Amino acid sequence: MKLNREKGAAPLYLQLEDLIRTEIESGKYVKGDILPSEKEYMEKYDISRVTTRQALSALTQQGYITRARGIGTVVSYEKISEAISNVISFTDEMKKHDITMETSYCKMELISPDTKTALALGILRTDNCYRLERVRNVEGKPLVYTVTYLKKLIDLPLDCKYYKESLYKFLRDTYNISIVRGNDTLEAALPSDKVRKMLQIGADMPIFIRTRKTFLPNDEIFEYSICYYPGNRYKYSVDL
Repeated sequence: MKLNREKGAAPLYLQLEDLIRTEIESGKYVKGDILPSEKEYMEKYDISRVTTRQALSALTQQGYITRARGIGTVVSYEKISEAISNVISFTDEMKKHDITMETSYCKMELISPDTKTALALGILRTDNCYRLERVRNVEGKPLVYTVTYLKKLIDLPLDCKYYKESLYKFLRDTYNISIVRGNDTLEAALPSDKVRKMLQIGADMPIFIRTRKTFLPNDEIFEYSICYYPGNRYKYSVDL
């Protein structure tokens, strides 16, 4: 692949940065791999050392690579992988990977559902339900934007301090509400303006959308959630 040198093209260092990032995100280079040297990039793309270093410096700041004297440029980026086998909270997903997460945005409210939500929860449009909106961060970057609808079986607090950690754990420990099974539907898409804002991504960044329904021991639907993940930071594996 050649860099675009036509009039109006992006600066060469940005093109190289994007090219290397794409190679890492696509799996050509994985965590622990050594990237080509500055000299190799210079010769391959006919660019200066300054241009090469600008691109590598930006990728270092973004967490894709680390640069070590005597070793070279090492890939540090790794997609977080979730194996789908049972219903698990986002908090517990991250604990499996020894990753610290935080909630950077939270809003809990009691609403009148639209038709789609009412059908998903098995309630009437005249019934109220809870709507919990959250952005969960890993290493300071948004990893999932979630909109969760909960059937109003009990009165839940609207104070977001109760929803900064695992929702399932809070419901189980405080109200003895246990989720016993769930159903996930996955699809890929481009983000809406709202999702772009919440995940802090560009319009051309693909996303995973996970739509989840969960059930109580009596097989009653309790939760309907839509979760949006940036495609460059998350992946799924399925045990068959």
